[in-house]
Amino acid sequence: MDSQRVYTVLIGDISGSKQLSGMDRYQTQLFVKSAIVQINEQFSSSIEAPMTITKGDEFQGLIDAPAHAYEMIHALQKMVFPIRVRYGIGIGSIFRMGGVLPIEMDGPAFHKANKALNLAKKKKCDIWYLSDNETLNQMINTIFSLITAIKSRWNERHFNLYWSYQALGTYREVAEMENVTPQAVCDILKNIRATDVIAAERNLRQIFTQLSMDPSKVS
Repeated sequence: MDSQRVYTVLIGDISGSKQLSGMDRYQTQLFVKSAIVQINEQFSSSIEAPMTITKGDEFQGLIDAPAHAYEMIHALQKMVFPIRVRYGIGIGSIFRMGGVLPIEMDGPAFHKANKALNLAKKKKCDIWYLSDNETLNQMINTIFSLITAIKSRWNERHFNLYWSYQALGTYREVAEMENVTPQAVCDILKNIRATDVIAAERNLRQIFTQLSMDPSKVS
């Protein structure tokens, strides 16, 4: 058992894929698999065991820190849109059984990630987080639940404006790209509460960065 380190396990599951049939399901799986390949390349320095399809429409990976797992989720959400994936993040120790793939590993971090994914499904939340720190879990998952509730009302244009604003940083630059006024961009983002979501996500990044620097805080 690797008890000297605290690891982050990330598990994802394609939402609603079982309702798809034939070619639609195959194309959805292929699309997500292609995104996973890109994520493994983009975040290679942060991945202990690569994101791998494990069963059906589920995939998992072993990540070095929760901050990097959270960034991977954000990247995947944009890559696979409009496909919805639910994620479970588990924090803890692991068992290595001689292999380099997640399916060849086990331990508390994997058990927590599985439980987190099941809770995400049950609570209809995009992301769920589990560590040994119940107070921290409650705080983080409350934020995840609120973000999910807000985003559930967005359409494709809303998501595109949200991603553009995150990438460019100003209403003016987004407005120039969209050929609208900065005030129009501002009004839309505020009306859909995207600015609140961005602020909440910024706070989550700070929390996860602090946990990455001091893993003892998860217990």
